[in-house]
Amino acid sequence: MTINSGFTRLLAALSLLLGATSAFAATRTVTIDAPAEAVAGSKVSVTFSAATDVGGNEQIGFLYAAYSVDGGLTWTGTCFDQSVGPKATRNMVIPVGAKGSQAKVRVMAAFRGGKAGDVDYSGAPIKWDGSWSKWETPPARYVTIAVK
Repeated sequence: MTINSGFTRLLAALSLLLGATSAFAATRTVTIDAPAEAVAGSKVSVTFSAATDVGGNEQIGFLYAAYSVDGGLTWTGTCFDQSVGPKATRNMVIPVGAKGSQAKVRVMAAFRGGKAGDVDYSGAPIKWDGSWSKWETPPARYVTIAVK
């Protein structure tokens, strides 16, 4: 075997290894679909979802959603689902406040059961007594709806 063919085999092996690694890249998502604006006193439809393609036993262990009609001062919970599988989509209809106010929606998912342990959508470990209880981002996603 020549040095050149050995080097070629090494490059081929590295290429296969790197390709296999990227094939196992994990994708976890939390999304919110809501209008950017709403008419004062109306109700708006909001769809939110979470998903993981990690496989194995990983699933959405907790899926929580809440909305606020006073710009985030107070919140009303609308979804408190547990162990919902690898994908979940939920819909809610929320009221909006007075003209000039803001309605907000927040959604948080904890992915659990997989090799990574309890993680948020970015793959970071969930701090149950820290960021989880404070609705920081991540693990939460937010949208703001301007009331016209």
